[in-house]
Amino acid sequence: MAKKQKTVISNNPEAGGLYSHEAESALISYLMSNKAPDIDDVLRKAGVPRHKLRVLLSDDDIYQCVEKRQDKLEAAPFRIEPADTTESIIIAEQIRKWWSKIVIGTQNARWFGYSVFEAVYSKVPMYHTDTNTTYLGWEWLGEKPMQWFEPKNDGRLLYRQDGMAQPIEVDQRLKFFLTQCKASYEQPYGEALLSRLYWVWFFKTHAFKFWAKFVERFGNPLLKGKSIDNKKMKQALLDAHASAVIAIDRQDEVEMVSASGSQGGSAAFEVFDKVLEKRIQKVILGGTLTSGTDGGGSRALGDVHLEVEKNKLGADIRMIVPTIQNIINALCEINGWKSHRIILGEEKSLDEKRADRDVKLKNAGANLTPQYFQREYGLQDGDIAKPEQVPQTQFNALPKRVFSFKASSQKVTPEQQELEQVANDQPKALMTEEQLQKIVQDAKSHEDLMTKLYSATKGVSTDEFEIVMSKALFMADVMGYVHAQQRK
Repeated sequence: MAKKQKTVISNNPEAGGLYSHEAESALISYLMSNKAPDIDDVLRKAGVPRHKLRVLLSDDDIYQCVEKRQDKLEAAPFRIEPADTTESIIIAEQIRKWWSKIVIGTQNARWFGYSVFEAVYSKVPMYHTDTNTTYLGWEWLGEKPMQWFEPKNDGRLLYRQDGMAQPIEVDQRLKFFLTQCKASYEQPYGEALLSRLYWVWFFKTHAFKFWAKFVERFGNPLLKGKSIDNKKMKQALLDAHASAVIAIDRQDEVEMVSASGSQGGSAAFEVFDKVLEKRIQKVILGGTLTSGTDGGGSRALGDVHLEVEKNKLGADIRMIVPTIQNIINALCEINGWKSHRIILGEEKSLDEKRADRDVKLKNAGANLTPQYFQREYGLQDGDIAKPEQVPQTQFNALPKRVFSFKASSQKVTPEQQELEQVANDQPKALMTEEQLQKIVQDAKSHEDLMTKLYSATKGVSTDEFEIVMSKALFMADVMGYVHAQQRK
């Protein structure tokens, strides 16, 4: 009779449900603690993290183009509005001190998609000697590694460093400042311009390595020999590379094999390198006129190139100005100042065509108002001085006097009336002709004449004394001439 098998019952409790719950929690925790995937197609296919794009700046062509845009942006002028306050002087001085770091750090968002700036304020208040003002300034201001931070599509900025399991949201009002390049809801990391050049840089770097090996291989010609004794020919060819001389039998044959330009090699590499160089310039600078014009050029090409550079500079300014404004707002808030505005670059440049038109309108008699210049040329209040009212020096001859029956009866014109009025307004004579003639006769010299006249006209004004003096000099000349004629 077969024995019945005993069923073994385990006393251990089942943990299937608990294990599933822990797995779900671990998965959720893992997804929450890790960054969202980067949807950049180039970076995803290449398997390169975004911050590793910095290796592209080691290429000389890419670095030269990037530095050109950095230099133009760094050289752009700026001003603080309102400019007539004590706070504006302090803000402008602080911005000028950290200007290079601010511009280059915020513009890195163009190359990598986003950048994060940090401000460290001084615990000890600073003193500005020119304005006699104590304030809190920046002890340090600079860019932080972008891989430490993750921008979210809802505007938050998460910090992932120092071995923390969970990221923390950082303050973007006073401490950290985020700059993004064409960020969207689907791609909060922004668009990295250097990712468009990754494959160009990849092929350019590897092509240069292959070309270096090619030059090393075919820099010296290859000797190919034919002989009955291969060992002796091999040794003879090796010796020929060192001594450049080889002696062979009449039955032997030696050929020199080299890579000529017609066979490809170096010529193909030069064409390939130029194509990659132009692609780099088109992506970063928007054109290729900096290296060449493909055999020709004109002033029109230069104007178009300058216009493209201006557009690129304007785009960089519009990208970094909000971040710089947030930095200034934080400095004003921490010191309790009123808000100030930064204006980077020239908001409205001079339009030569409009300026020539305005000059022609002005010459034609058009009276352009200060409001017109402020609107068309971006001027501020106080930039245009009001024209001074110059008093008229010519006679108006306006018939303001009425009931002048005597002038009308004598047929006196208004101009003659005005001249008579001017003559009547002149100072009256201070002495008679006899008194003046006696002073002239008694005077022994020019100085004596001035002394006597000054004593006789004491208390009069300078203008009245000059009139009397002129009469005396004229009378002295006439009397001297008459006396000389009588003696003849």
